[in-house]
Amino acid sequence: MQATQLLELVRAKGYERRDEPFPLSSGGSSRDYVDLRRAVAAGPDLELASRAVAERLEAEGIDFDAIGGMTMGADPIAHGVALVTGKAWFSVRKEAKVHGRAQRIEGAMLGVGVRVVVLEDTVSTGRSLFEALDVVRRTGAEVVAGLTLLVRGDRPAQRFAELGVRFVPLLSYRDLGIDPLD
Repeated sequence: MQATQLLELVRAKGYERRDEPFPLSSGGSSRDYVDLRRAVAAGPDLELASRAVAERLEAEGIDFDAIGGMTMGADPIAHGVALVTGKAWFSVRKEAKVHGRAQRIEGAMLGVGVRVVVLEDTVSTGRSLFEALDVVRRTGAEVVAGLTLLVRGDRPAQRFAELGVRFVPLLSYRDLGIDPLD
């Protein structure tokens, strides 16, 4: 039920189609732009998306201790899921800090015995999601799933299958009726 509301939220507040293509962080371009950070910027919208994630993880039988991913894309949703589930959140920095404890992961302490969901708001190629997965695995934590609010192609699912990690997209390009980015 929450996923249906999430789709409507994305269409209303996070989707834009233009005649001229948008450049994408993956290096490609698309006339369809989806900005999920904008879509979930208001508190009630972030709560809806966070509950949709929690509902889907529960429906899939995925038990986890912490959720997070590369900073910015994953942060709002990871924080929201932590609030609605009581689980921990974490953020993966693009590179380790040069001061303090020189950490690359902030928030929850990850390590052996910690079950983790890596998260990204929108996945095109999955580059950020796979980078987060690699950083998390180096801590010794177990990655139990990769999750995204929206997947824009089919390659990420194939790559997760190759890595032996469940991939859980809440929405796909098909739901929005847009072309895949593969």
